[in-house]
Amino acid sequence: MVGCSITKHLPQGTVILKKNEVFVDEKNAVDSIKNIVQPKPNKRFLGIPFGLLLHQSANDSAGIAFDTWIAKKPNRQKRMESIWSAKQVAKMRDYITGYQHWKKRTGEAPVLTDTLLRAANAQKLNAFFSNEGFFNAVVKTETEEKNNIATVRYNVTTNSPYYLDSISTNIKSPVLDSIYHANIKKSVLNQGDTFRTMAFEQERNRLFSLFRNAGVYPFQFNSIDFNVSIDSSGVDYRLPVQLNIRNYIENQEGTAVEKEYQISKMNLVQVFIGKAGNTGNEPYDSIGTYDGLTLFSQGKMRYNSRLLRESITFKINEPYSDNARSTTLRQLSRLQSFDYPTIKYNYSNEDETLLDASIYLMPKERYSLDFGLDVTQSNIIKRGVAFSSGLGVLNVFRGAETLEIGARGSAGRSSDVAITEFAFDVQLRSPQFLLPFAKKLNRQDIAPQTILRVGSGIQNNIGLDKQNFTGTFQYQWSPKKNRRWTFVLADVEFVKNKNKNNYFGVYTNAYSELNTIASETNTNPSYFSNGKLTIPQGADSFVYDVLNNNTSLTSLDEGYNRVQRIEERRGRLTQNNLIFSSGLQFYNSTKSGVFDKEFTQFRMNFSWAGNLLNTIGKRLDWNQENGQYLLFDVPFSQFIKIETDLIKHWEVSNNQVFAVRAFAGAAIPYGNADNIPFNRSFFAGGAYDNRAWEVYRLGPGSSNTGNEFNEANLKIAFNAEYRFDLLGAFKGALFMDVGNIWNVADNIKEPSRRFDGFKDLDELAVGTGFGLRYDFGLFLLRLDMGFKTHNPVLPKGDRWNFNYQLKNANPTLGINYPF
Repeated sequence: MVGCSITKHLPQGTVILKKNEVFVDEKNAVDSIKNIVQPKPNKRFLGIPFGLLLHQSANDSAGIAFDTWIAKKPNRQKRMESIWSAKQVAKMRDYITGYQHWKKRTGEAPVLTDTLLRAANAQKLNAFFSNEGFFNAVVKTETEEKNNIATVRYNVTTNSPYYLDSISTNIKSPVLDSIYHANIKKSVLNQGDTFRTMAFEQERNRLFSLFRNAGVYPFQFNSIDFNVSIDSSGVDYRLPVQLNIRNYIENQEGTAVEKEYQISKMNLVQVFIGKAGNTGNEPYDSIGTYDGLTLFSQGKMRYNSRLLRESITFKINEPYSDNARSTTLRQLSRLQSFDYPTIKYNYSNEDETLLDASIYLMPKERYSLDFGLDVTQSNIIKRGVAFSSGLGVLNVFRGAETLEIGARGSAGRSSDVAITEFAFDVQLRSPQFLLPFAKKLNRQDIAPQTILRVGSGIQNNIGLDKQNFTGTFQYQWSPKKNRRWTFVLADVEFVKNKNKNNYFGVYTNAYSELNTIASETNTNPSYFSNGKLTIPQGADSFVYDVLNNNTSLTSLDEGYNRVQRIEERRGRLTQNNLIFSSGLQFYNSTKSGVFDKEFTQFRMNFSWAGNLLNTIGKRLDWNQENGQYLLFDVPFSQFIKIETDLIKHWEVSNNQVFAVRAFAGAAIPYGNADNIPFNRSFFAGGAYDNRAWEVYRLGPGSSNTGNEFNEANLKIAFNAEYRFDLLGAFKGALFMDVGNIWNVADNIKEPSRRFDGFKDLDELAVGTGFGLRYDFGLFLLRLDMGFKTHNPVLPKGDRWNFNYQLKNANPTLGINYPF
């Protein structure tokens, strides 16, 4: 049926390409060789070319058909225009034709094959293998055609390859000859290697970079070529190679003059610092010299000379280097204080052995201000308004520091409750380590940074009305590209819940469970109103009565244990938190660009909290409550936490990627704490984790708490996803998510929530499913449908479920890929 539908509109004699096959010496070729053969067949999903079918279903004469239908009955057009209007009837025609045009644009035109295309592909394959040293390769094509649909097979017989023999040189400049032979061990071309055209190109690039970084400033790429001799009889497969490097050709008044290459050294390094916003020709004032730099400025010098010296890598009397130039430009740009730094070079002597460098720096505008205003409406906030503003200041202390001051807030109403939130934050970022005696450490080639951040916020809403204060002091550096270390010297967070009495108004699942237990228990009727416990008096009184044995429930009853769990969780979630931590973070990635499809990414985070405060508390004998030291009347947290996250992407074939992620994390309380603060715990489920469960609804372990927000202090997760193109900007995916959270080494005693050994790995939740994505270019919108394939909440014999009906799926929406 598919075959008939995709060929019925084809012109006579044309053949659709179904598949290209490439075999090299009777073995299936690798993808890089298969990609030589063009064009590619129409994309198929489950064997069906949906894009082609959509394109073929488009009706080019839809407009004519509409006009014919309108004119078929004399009064039809008049009747339609009386019901709508002439303009709307014309719009109907536009919609019909536009829909057909959309099918053409979104679908795929049929990919055809013919003898000319097959001959061209055979020629390209032959050229490829010739460039790989197989000069006597033979390419034959076979075509299997049925019902105007063809599979084309290209059979390549490589025959014997050619090898490099002796490698001689013909280098005109003695300077270049000396540099070449000093670095000959790094040559890409070696006697006995198989001939490869790409190897010659790589050697040419190596030599160009070698000479330009050894001080040969005017070296030209086209000065390098190779002579390769071949035995015309075809008997000798060895190829003698000669490397030729000609002298420099300079154009002097229209005449080509040959000049011998030589090394040029830096003579003078001048830095010209402009004035922000200056468009005139204001002269530069001489500022003086600093460690080999000659400084000039338009107006007052506002930048630290030492920082400029650290950012400019070349020095006087050193040979010119392309690497030094590019590194200097990169490091000056990293200061974020200048617009497009530029460097110009001029010879300072007739022999052209000395170079003067002029570096031009145009400062950015020092101050920037932004403001935003939003009107909001949601299922919580009926009417609301939100604002944000920010002030940015550059070069605050003459060391290219950046100061950012931000404020944000919102106000609205939910039913009859006023909701407000206000917050501010201040961040100072310096492009060097702010440390005593850090001169040797402040090397701009490792991109040092110091970040100081403080902020505070206050909420008055339908929740617990939080008030918080945060402060961070950290150092960051990158010894290599895509590798970053962060040392957090101090990370302070204080959270105060001002409206603890509204706990059961926020956590409605706990409140419903408490109501159910209360209705089945002999308790004081005054605790109820309209059949429900009042908040907070009724709920608090009932919990107090149960835990103090003032009801019929005893510690042996399940209801008693459930109330105890609810109260323990309430105490934890409403407890004020004080966290004083430090940490070390590491990040490394092999991803070199946005469009890389094959890369590895690793992240590690190790942090510790409360050790210093606990030591001080013991020495100074601070006040205690329930065995915990208090600071500002709040028990501070003490724990260690480690997280590791590994992501790996493989490009399976064109536009098909297999991606995996492995995550493991643990946070262990000790000393002054017996649990982990909520905001430092782990959760599971949601669009970026296990997509078969809603966010916060998975775990801990095999428990079925019914809580809105489930969290714990141990997490294991593994995700695998196969991504592929579907139709135009539409993409698809098949995925499997495995993982769960558990409590370990804390105050939770329930076996179903705890991780007590490897036997608890049978509580790993498995979610499988499929996803549909639409690529907007700047971002990707994602809809994933996850199915609970292994549900640890169920009894062990009933946990596996392969009933993949859509009604059993958990839909999740996300922006961009989950990993």
